[in-house]
Amino acid sequence: MTSRPPGPALTAAPAPALAVLGDADAPRHAVVLAPVMPRWDHGSFFHQVAEPLLTSGHRITVYDTLSLLCDGDDLKALVDRWGRHLAPHPDGAYGPSPAVAPDLLVGNALGGAVVQALLTREWTHHAKVLLLSGPSVADDELDTKLERIAAAVQAQGLPSALRLLEEAVRGPGRQPGATTLPRTEPDAGQPTDSEEELAGRRLSAGLRLLHAADVRDAVRDFPGALLHVYGERSLLVQRKHLATGPGPRHHLTGVPQAGMRPHADRPALTRDTLTRFLGAEHS
Repeated sequence: MTSRPPGPALTAAPAPALAVLGDADAPRHAVVLAPVMPRWDHGSFFHQVAEPLLTSGHRITVYDTLSLLCDGDDLKALVDRWGRHLAPHPDGAYGPSPAVAPDLLVGNALGGAVVQALLTREWTHHAKVLLLSGPSVADDELDTKLERIAAAVQAQGLPSALRLLEEAVRGPGRQPGATTLPRTEPDAGQPTDSEEELAGRRLSAGLRLLHAADVRDAVRDFPGALLHVYGERSLLVQRKHLATGPGPRHHLTGVPQAGMRPHADRPALTRDTLTRFLGAEHS
């Protein structure tokens, strides 16, 4: 009997992977936490809806949420690590604006769950919060769908798992096989076995972080302006997975004829929604 050697470990980088969009001297700073990605796409997923942020005076730092993930982490461990990285540090230890908290926090899918969990921290309370299909709670139905994709990585291989993911996130107007997954580093050539295995580990571990997730209390107590944007035809995160607080500054917007990625399926409509939110009351 032979045993398989351990694959590449998921180890948090000394500094998170990021991409910066916009003018470094912009008066406001938006932080975006990405969804689960087998390979970091350098912020490309957000380009279609970045315009409302840029035109409202934000520079945008898009982070690879999984770049701070270690083997054995649960959602709380990942959130705590991001909390330490994103909290303002007067000594200049973090990011492009080390002494100032973000003016806008944005999270997509897993990144949205992390952002919501961070809302217990006082430094977030002066920010606006924008969530793109970011679940507040994962029920049995969502857990089962995500586990099916995660388990397929080991049982069937990464390409099969990615096909299942595509089926789940594909908008209603897209044909089977028309991938919505961003292609990263297209000139890098065929990935090595080690790179392929690490991509699979990122995908399965990232999806499993959302198992039984529940950050509803953090959202309900958040005093700032908050908007959930979700696709009305999503097969994964749906209206029932989203929470808001009791006050008038928390809102939900369903994008018609959009799936899990409304910013990819209906970018113009999603941009309009973001523009209205960013133009509302400042906090």
